[in-house]
Amino acid sequence: MILAYDAGPSTAIFAGSWLCSKSPVDGSPIALGEPVGDCGDPEAVSRLSSIATAVHLLKAAGAKVFFAGAGDEALAAFAGGADGLLGDLKHRVGVPDAPDESAFVLIQATSLEEYRRTVRRAGEIYKRGVEVVPAGDFESLMALAPYAPAVALTSVGPIVRFSPAAELPEVGRCAHCGIDFLMYGARISRCPYCGRRLMRLITDKRPPLRPEVLRSVHRRLASIPKPLRLIIT
Repeated sequence: MILAYDAGPSTAIFAGSWLCSKSPVDGSPIALGEPVGDCGDPEAVSRLSSIATAVHLLKAAGAKVFFAGAGDEALAAFAGGADGLLGDLKHRVGVPDAPDESAFVLIQATSLEEYRRTVRRAGEIYKRGVEVVPAGDFESLMALAPYAPAVALTSVGPIVRFSPAAELPEVGRCAHCGIDFLMYGARISRCPYCGRRLMRLITDKRPPLRPEVLRSVHRRLASIPKPLRLIIT
């Protein structure tokens, strides 16, 4: 099924290439409204891209992001730039009454005031370096991410939605200008504005689905200017 990015932020992060015959590479920014590929399960691709986008936005707010998930959802998180999985951390939930060996303390904080009070209490208990990590859904963490060194993402709602489209054109991206050229008509290989060679956005090739590779690809591809602009050729 040919899909287009139909609803969500002006720029999202794609994940779920393994469910598609053609698509952007996992970790690629995609522009609202543009066609994105030929995929068999729109709901699953929307879900995975929502996770990748949530991680990307939290990291853009300044926090490291650890994801509480596994399987395809974990791959999607790494495509968004996740720093690791929650299960890999030596952590405990809540500040204890006496110090232990934990490096991370997970808390459920609903406000900056509550988070800061908990940080102070952790310092009084541990009297050594320890990270107090707010855990929660995407919406609650966006309010705390600018103030926390790290967050633990436990759930993500439907941030991104893909819908059927009539046609899948070739899409060429100028990473320098931040423009995606939708080639419904003329095919071009260079940006008419800066002369640089266009990157092919939709492809049947994809990197290995390993966390370190997905993170690296995301760092490289997500450095384009924002917002992405769409131009028809």
